[in-house]
Amino acid sequence: MNVFQYAATTEQNWVANLEEMGEFRPKYTFYSDFSIAEFCECWMHDAGAVKDTYNRVIESWGSSYEALTEIIMVLNHKAWSFNDGVDSAWLNCGEKNRQTLTKLYTALYNKAVDEFFKRFSDNEEATSHYYAVTD
Repeated sequence: MNVFQYAATTEQNWVANLEEMGEFRPKYTFYSDFSIAEFCECWMHDAGAVKDTYNRVIESWGSSYEALTEIIMVLNHKAWSFNDGVDSAWLNCGEKNRQTLTKLYTALYNKAVDEFFKRFSDNEEATSHYYAVTD
């Protein structure tokens, strides 16, 4: 599977999971962006690609509470997906990388949640959106 097939497959899986959970549908390409980064980490030995992607999406989109909410959802799903071996099975990148990416996505998820509340805790519209989408 090449990088584009992997990104498309993982994003399709994420969208299918979202459809089962409720009405939220993604507006951005964050899931594919992170999938491409993890492919680069595993197969192109680009250590730090996932962290770099996180930093770029937060810098570019972090001022939008809707985008940041979606980033948080992506990171949460990525952590879950690697922990359960779903994306890692498609990535076929080994147990050590699965564990590393699970820990990394969990840490980035927690960091993004903290960032959301640092930026938007006083914004009732933003927090209402966050809780409605993530609950």
